[in-house]
Parts: sequence; C-alpha cells; structure tokens
Amino acid sequence: MTNNSTLLCSMLAGIAALAWSSPASMDVEAPRPYGAVPSPAQLAWNDMEMHGFVHFTTNTFTGREWGFGDESPDMFNPTDYDPEQIVKVMADGGMKGIILTAKHHDGFCLWPTKTTKHSVASSSWKHGKGDVVRDFANACKKYGLKFGIYLSPWDRNHPAYGTPEYIKVYREQLRELLTNYGPLFEVWHDGANGGDGYYGGKREKRSIDRSTYYDWPKTWELVHRLQPGAVIFSDVGPGCRWVGNESGFANYPCWATYEPKSPDASPAAPGHCTSGNLPSGDVNGKFWIPAEADVSIRPGWFWHESENARVRTPENLMELYFCSVGRGANLNLNVPPDRRGRIHENDEVALKGFAALLKKLYSRNFAAGAVVSADSTRPGTDASRVLDRKRTTFWMAADGHKTGTVTLNLPEEAEFDVIRLAEPIQLGQRIRKFSVSVLEDGQFVPWVDGSSIGGHTLRQGKLVKTKAVRVSIDAADAEPALSEISLWKRPVVMKAPEVVRNAEGKVELKSPSGMTLRYTLDGTEPGTSSPEYKEPLNLPLGGKIAARAFRGEEMSSVTTEELPVSTADWKVIAAEQAASDPKAAIDGNPRTLWHTHAGSGEIAPPQAIDIDMGSSIPVSAVYYTPRQDGITRGIISNYEVYLSQDGKDWGSPVAAGEFSNIKANPIRQKITLEKPVSARYMRFVGKSVVDGNHVVVAELGVEAAR
Repeated sequence: MTNNSTLLCSMLAGIAALAWSSPASMDVEAPRPYGAVPSPAQLAWNDMEMHGFVHFTTNTFTGREWGFGDESPDMFNPTDYDPEQIVKVMADGGMKGIILTAKHHDGFCLWPTKTTKHSVASSSWKHGKGDVVRDFANACKKYGLKFGIYLSPWDRNHPAYGTPEYIKVYREQLRELLTNYGPLFEVWHDGANGGDGYYGGKREKRSIDRSTYYDWPKTWELVHRLQPGAVIFSDVGPGCRWVGNESGFANYPCWATYEPKSPDASPAAPGHCTSGNLPSGDVNGKFWIPAEADVSIRPGWFWHESENARVRTPENLMELYFCSVGRGANLNLNVPPDRRGRIHENDEVALKGFAALLKKLYSRNFAAGAVVSADSTRPGTDASRVLDRKRTTFWMAADGHKTGTVTLNLPEEAEFDVIRLAEPIQLGQRIRKFSVSVLEDGQFVPWVDGSSIGGHTLRQGKLVKTKAVRVSIDAADAEPALSEISLWKRPVVMKAPEVVRNAEGKVELKSPSGMTLRYTLDGTEPGTSSPEYKEPLNLPLGGKIAARAFRGEEMSSVTTEELPVSTADWKVIAAEQAASDPKAAIDGNPRTLWHTHAGSGEIAPPQAIDIDMGSSIPVSAVYYTPRQDGITRGIISNYEVYLSQDGKDWGSPVAAGEFSNIKANPIRQKITLEKPVSARYMRFVGKSVVDGNHVVVAELGVEAAR
C-alpha cells in the first residue's frame, strides 16, 4: 500500500503540473505540489461535495437493519417501483450522485448475478427478470447523476463465507458490477465483517481475520483496473475514508491526508483500524484519503414505517451540511425507498426544504465584483482568481513565502455571516492556520479563524456589515494558495419545537420566546387551528405528538416524537448493583447509565434488569437506548425481553435478537412485539455487547398498544 501510494503521488505531481496553466505567461514554471495529492478520480469526487445513499433490499420488507441471510428472495417485492422517482427526488435535493446497496450483509443481490441464487433472479418480482442495479444506473444517467455501488464484503447467506472460495465469489460479484453498469464514481466497502449468519443453512458464527482475509490490495487493484474513475470507500480508504461516525459530522479540522492505523501489528483494513484519527485525519499524513460523512435522513438506514415521522427536518439537514461539507468532508446522505419502491412523501418534503435552504444560502455571493489584492503573489496567479470559484485557477504567495494576505474590497457594503474558502488541492493541502478580518470603523478587526481548508471549508461567524474582508494565511507548510474566497448569508430558519419529558413524566414543548406552539396527538400535521401549547401535557401512556412553532405568518418544520410510557412511577426490583444504581436505566435521562463495570472489574453479560411498571400495560414494543457519550463499551448487541403479570412467572422471551449496526449508529432501538402482551413486569437481558465485557443501559421503555 505504501509503495503504491508513493508511486501514485509521483504520478500526480506531473498531473497537477499539467493541470495548472497561466494564461498571462505560459513560460512561468508550474508550482510544485506539496505532500500527498489527490488522483483525478479524487478531484472529481471532491468537486461533487454531496451525494446520496440508497439502502434498498429485503430488509425494506422485513423491517430489519441487518438481514440474517435466511430471507426468501420473494420477500423483495416493491408494489409501485419507480427508480426514476427515487433518483429525481434526490437530484432535486442537491445530490450529485447516488450509491446503491447492490448487496447488503444479508447477501441478497439486486442484480441477476451468476455467483449465487440469492438474488432478484430468484424472486417472483418481475418474474425473476428484474435488475435494480441496471434501473438505477439508467435513472442516474437520465437525470445527470453519477452512479456508485455498495457491495458488502460480509455475506450472511453464502455457504462459502469464511473460506478462500468466497473471495473468488466476492471478486466475481465486483467484476460483474464494475463491467456491466457503466462508469462508477465510487465503490463502497463496509467495515462490518464476520459474525452470526445463515451461511447456506448453517446457522453459526463465522469469524475471519479482517486484516488478511479479503486480500484488499488485490481486490482494490481490480477496481482500479476496471473503473479507474471510481474512488474506493472504506475505513482505510484508499480513495476516501469513513468519518468515524454515522451522524454526518466531521471534526474540525478535518484534514484530507490520513494514515490508517491498525489496532495491532497486522495491516489496517476495513473493519480493522483504529478510529481515533478518522474524524480529523492527519495533518501531513502520507496519503490523500479525504473523509466522507455518511448519515441517514432517518434514524435507521433502511425504510421502516415506524420512522415515517422521524425524518430529519430541512434545518437539521442544513446543519449536517455545515458540519460535513463545511468542515472539508463530502456528505453522503442516505434516503431509503419504502416498500412501494419510492421515496416516502415525508423524506421528499424534507429534501425539497433542504434544497430550498441551499439555494437561498448560495443565492448571492457578496464577494462577486470585489477588487482583490495580495501582499505577495507568484507570477501568473493573480489574486483576483479567488473570485471565479474554480479549482484550477488560484492565487499563490510568492516563492519562499509561507504566509500571506488577500484583501477583498467589496463593490458595496454587504451583510453576511459565512465565508467559503478552498485550496487548489491538486497542489496538496498546504495551509495550516488562517484568520479572517472585516473592516469596521476604518480598521480590520478579527471575525473568524480556522486551520484546515482543503477542497472546501465553510466558516460561520457573527452577522457583519462591511465593505472589505481580509484573509490572512498565518501558517502554511508550503507557499499558500487559495482558489476560492466567497461570502454568503446563512438563511434564518425558525427552529421546530423541542419535545421533552420532565422528571414528573409530563411532556413539555420548548422553543425560543415569542413563538406560538401548536400540537396534535392524532398523527396529523399541526396547523393554525390545532391546540395551542400552554402548559405541560399529561401523557402517562405516551403516544405520538407533533408540534410546530408559529410567528405571524411564518411557521417552523414539524417535530414529531413517539413517546413511550412514562417511567415516573417505575421501580427496579432486581439488577446487578455492584457498579451503578439501576434506577439510571429508567430515570428518563439518557446521560445517566446503569452499567456493570464495577471498581473491582467488569461484570460480564448476560445481565438482567427486572422492572415493576406499576400497573398492567398492553406492551406493543420495548425501547433500549444505548449510551450516548460516544463510547461503545458495554453497548448491548444481543438481547432478550420477558414480560410477566406477577414478576415470578416469566415464561419464554417475548422477543430476542440482535441490535444491528448499533456500534456505528447508537440510536434508540425499538423492539416491536409480534402482538401486544399485557404485563406489569418487564425483564430485559443484555446477552452480549459490541465492545468490552460489561453491560450498559442508558434508558429502557415500552410502548402501549392503542
């Protein structure tokens, strides 16, 4: 990997030199790249800034996040399938490309592969003649979007998984996708590898050596050879890297250079690397492997009917944009189709609102028409080039200068609160520290500052009104260069109300003062005639509440919450008490934890907690909230739930299973029962955990049947 990257960097130095030109003086020597530089595919990927994810398979119909591998192909049966609707909605939402889950962990292939019978060819859908991958490739072409594929390395269905034979199968699946579905911009490899599965009927756990099993360098060579324009995503790249979370947030700074690190002496590989430097990258890292922030528009990655009311609001999507693209990463936003095979109406509304906010943000560049000057300029790189917002034209400080200032005298006094900066990354990421000042009362005063710029950075400061802006490069490892300085005003958005349950179990709506808050409890959208919120609501059995803020003719997005039964009167009657108070599991505060990590050491699973709910409740679902502090130790991966009327006769579990993907996406988990069970007592068992050797519960709750 190191030798290949060194060779690649040498080649790219020449490519960068060819890409640079000086209309004013063609005999001026091109600037030399600094450090690691992007490939042509990575440059094109960077310029996209935002693309979409489509999670669609048998999980859409089973309600699972990770299929076990035993699902019948006939489960895949969309009733109103329209891939063009899906692609158009995402294109209208601002996506520049789409990555489709051609095969998830369950092993079901969305194209008629020759490698397995577990595919659409064995489904009754379209009489076995369907090809979802082909449909999406064609739809992307029609609407001008780039196309990419996700192919899970893990296959819980294939009988050969865990043996050398499966690697041949996996590479052949890759070859089919890489050669039959047109140009691809990204090939996505998940880090989830090995574990429980169906494996051709053998229900067992299969473990692999993640650092060596797939022989990733050889697999990646196949991708580079067949799709040289595609970047490869994984925890370790080599084209782009996971940002280290599934929340859509990159750290700041977020360097595009990165060095994968293994947790042991073996090579780093997808699913086998330390995560500490993923969100930030490594300043002066050896390899150009920028971050991709992947996040879903819903709590889960696949469509679930119970999440129709939990779609992100447009203002939340805008916040994700600033915390991903604005910090130098690319945003990969998942929008999963429903069982019809279409984007659900709620997701479409959210995307339209997000696109409208982006359009408003970028409706006027207050830097346009400015007179630009610099205190130091390399011949052929006039400072005015920062205004055209093109990566291939730029200002650069004179040879030997590691600092510099660029001043924009605006055509008229302007009011803004966002500055967008970019480096010509074909020459490497050079700038290490910068500051921005604005002219006030005849003097330049500090406004915003930062460190990493790279391909794109958005920095938001206080709203200012000025006629001049100065960008100071305070530190750089090579002559600094800027390809963009632009100024914008972030749209003012009325925030949707916050729904909280207080210690007494009553529900409060919170919003800035001056707002009128209205709500509904029947699942409908609040309007001007809906009940006005004036005092906390008593909803002991929970339910669905939708709330909206109003101010004059303006209104916010809708906040919708599924509230479990109030735990104000619940009591813990049995649990491990050596480490922490079990009451923390039912106190309504996800920041407090019941855990079994005692001072004398970890107390291993399985661990159970028994709860008296105070009265008999028709339980239709159980909620488990994992710890929310960013630590994964003790998060439950496999569970059992028991319900009882007397707290003595527990019988068989009413539910048991796994919390799929909970390590990377530690959201509240909903366990829906096959049918409601009336019970006063609940026993929740953590059978295994994702990390460590103890059990952690932030909150437990139940939903009452209605």
